[in-house]
Amino acid sequence: MFSFTGFRDGHSHPLFAARESEGPVLQGGLSPKEIVSVLKDWLVERPECAWLDCGSYSPDIESQGLTAGVLDEVSETVPVVVHRMDHHAIWINSAALRSAGLAHTAPTLRNASFDVDSSGRPTGIVREWDAMSLIYANQPRPSIESDVAALERAQEAMLSNGIVAVQDAWIDPGMELAYLRAASDNLLKLRFNLAARIEPASWRDCLDFAKGLRSDTRATGNELLTANAVKVFIDGVFGSQTAWVSNHNCPNSGANGLWNELELLKMALAADSAGFQLHFHCVGDEAFSQALRVAEHLEQCNGWVDRRLVIAHADLIKPTDLGNAARLGAIVCAQPAWAGDADSISEATRAIGEARTPSLYPLRSIRDSKIQLSFGSDWPVTSPNPLAAIAGATHLHHNSEESVAREEALHAHSLGVAFQLGQEHDLSRDEVILSDNPLTCADSELLGIRVLKVTVAGRPVWDADHQSD
Repeated sequence: MFSFTGFRDGHSHPLFAARESEGPVLQGGLSPKEIVSVLKDWLVERPECAWLDCGSYSPDIESQGLTAGVLDEVSETVPVVVHRMDHHAIWINSAALRSAGLAHTAPTLRNASFDVDSSGRPTGIVREWDAMSLIYANQPRPSIESDVAALERAQEAMLSNGIVAVQDAWIDPGMELAYLRAASDNLLKLRFNLAARIEPASWRDCLDFAKGLRSDTRATGNELLTANAVKVFIDGVFGSQTAWVSNHNCPNSGANGLWNELELLKMALAADSAGFQLHFHCVGDEAFSQALRVAEHLEQCNGWVDRRLVIAHADLIKPTDLGNAARLGAIVCAQPAWAGDADSISEATRAIGEARTPSLYPLRSIRDSKIQLSFGSDWPVTSPNPLAAIAGATHLHHNSEESVAREEALHAHSLGVAFQLGQEHDLSRDEVILSDNPLTCADSELLGIRVLKVTVAGRPVWDADHQSD
């Protein structure tokens, strides 16, 4: 057995993941025909369903004619929304398009898009949040009771993987209610830090929401719930060709500095002055550079403080930015499960070109540059299992020189995230007992390690023999 302070997840979406799990779960590799069959069977058994939302489909099948018409075979009246695996695109049916008044024409958006046919009619693939939100605006809102139940399922999944703390990296108004109810009713079993999402067009209102959320979490008096961060998207992803990349092959990346930089600096300064930790989504190297310009601006205006600015993902980094990130005290929260996945590497390579593939996921370079490194799953994009992330981090197929040792990977997924979340003083009260030592077991045994017991804040909360208490 192996006892330690527990895994922590520095970038996850547990409520989104649990909501999605209410619908049919689509395993990777399913063809469009197989997806339609699964969804039809699921809907037949639930005739009361008014909106079907589920995940996820593989990017590889987008070339196989993912049209609204194909999903109309599932239902012509119930809106059907299927998430792409990276959750930066959705495949929808005609009923979903009609719900948004977009059956015949698609709006022109700066940082998002609807795939259209030769006549300009939406085909059924919707890319990035500003476009996807036009569809989701019509989805029935889940009840607080439903979301509390979803949060309980999410906690069960995370505890069974030995996770004692998590950064929920996307909270919009309404999502916080389940957390607040669970905190008030003493239903939380692990530590959650919530990050309110900040939108460029309405960042002042978003920041006001973040301040209110922070006050509301404090009012619960529950030590397991905080709301000390704000989430900011700077770019998109490789799969949607919306990552902001220098010397790029991404056709949309030039338009994908999501912010006017002056407004970004104003927002960041206001958030930093209000005491929030900034948590940036940066996939491309140009996005990473912009996050560092923000960090430099904050230091110049507000001085050197222990702000622990987070740059999540950081799939591609300019070598010249590594030293700046270390100097500015930035934390890189990486998702190494992607780095160990051949399909993810292939998708990124299509976006940036083979010559730059060895530069992806530079974990060793980050560590050697003395940058604080933490790990996250980005669940539901990938599994919340930290052992899968550790396996990916130690075996980078595209460039073994950027792999890290197991001890470094375990540190990033535990103590590294504890530092990111400001929880380094809580370590003695959290404990996870594993069936084997992940530092010394054989590679073939790593993913077979089982979580036996979990204690959070001194309270036993999960036991493999009895499930959660």
